Amino acid sequence: MTEQTQTIICPACGGPSHPKAGQTHMPCTYCGANITIPISKRIMVIPTQEDIPNAKYFQQPEIDASDLLRKVQPVATHAFNLYAMWTWLRLFLPTCLVMLVIFFILCTLLGALPVFFRLFQ
Repeated sequence: MTEQTQTIICPACGGPSHPKAGQTHMPCTYCGANITIPISKRIMVIPTQEDIPNAKYFQQPEIDASDLLRKVQPVATHAFNLYAMWTWLRLFLPTCLVMLVIFFILCTLLGALPVFFRLFQ
């Protein structure tokens, strides 16, 4: 269907109006009333290269995938190193805390030993 065959009748004045491609609303050519174009009467617009802003700057994923992977590789390496450090620390930190508590208890007991032996003399 072309623009010439599409005619919309204005509900306010009854005058015929011809919608342009890509419009969903339009003013009546006779009375100026706002007309909503029914979906069946809408004319679709096929975009061309000139209609797309900065079309020459769009990237094609097939071509730029290797560049993208090369840029992401340091981030992935850093994330893997952080995960490896976390798996080591999650075992190491509780062990250090337990050893610190045992050391504190031993120091307290060894510090109290001279006082304890003086009581029995």
